[in-house]
Amino acid sequence: MYIDTHSYDTMLQGTCDCFTIPPSNLSEFFSLTAHKCIQDKCCNGNILAAEIDTFIQQHTTNQYIDEILFFHLGRRLNIKDTLTGNNLLELLTTVTPLSIFLREHNVAFSQRNGHLEIYENGILVSLENTYENGVCYLRSRLGYNIGREDFCFNGFAFKDLVYKNTYAHSLYHGPEFITQLSAFLKRPDIAQDYFANSTYYCFEYCAPLEFVLFDNADKLNQDEKVHYFLTQLINRLFEYFNTNPKYMFDHDNLVLRLLDNANMPIEYYCGREIITTEMLR
Repeated sequence: MYIDTHSYDTMLQGTCDCFTIPPSNLSEFFSLTAHKCIQDKCCNGNILAAEIDTFIQQHTTNQYIDEILFFHLGRRLNIKDTLTGNNLLELLTTVTPLSIFLREHNVAFSQRNGHLEIYENGILVSLENTYENGVCYLRSRLGYNIGREDFCFNGFAFKDLVYKNTYAHSLYHGPEFITQLSAFLKRPDIAQDYFANSTYYCFEYCAPLEFVLFDNADKLNQDEKVHYFLTQLINRLFEYFNTNPKYMFDHDNLVLRLLDNANMPIEYYCGREIITTEMLR
């Protein structure tokens, strides 16, 4: 079972179905909670967290949540592409549309001692000067920080406000890795050509909860994951209760990711939506 997190309405209905309560019960809880935790238009996060935790403990879920919707934002090249969500290591070192595109621009990657090295025109590009713009980012993404590798495929748990997310806006002109690489190599043609030959999508997957990690809480067991997810979900619904949606932003969306060596299998793919500039306004 999973809770539909496409919109406020689906999240509200899914939460009520999960706890077998009518929406009025949830509204009453939010009203009482707001009275306890909001003073002078400021919300006491500790009180809110405690109230939500108590609510979850007092209400038994009628079905066990073992899946989660996973929304991945990505600009993909306009050529036949797999719907699998590959990690960065796979994208750069195997035959993929991205690695082919970069080779056409005389950039390639090779794995050595657990990290990836950049080659431009067959010559190794040094990433030793960490004071140089872009080097720290590239070292992080290419696995130089042993034990803190960042090859992972990531996404968000909630789609309702995702197009208001600053991250969604930043990806419009291309993947962060491509824009950073292009700037570091002083090769604006790479980012420009990628943008001109690609489309920006929101990919939707429905994955087993045990397969997915929460970015800021990645050590949880299965039961703890369920509790954490429900906490974030109810917190989001509480924000709707107290805020006019047109003034809401997506600063607290639950960030999801996979293990650094994992790919999102195609069997979890549900669909994709083209993201336009109008949708980001």
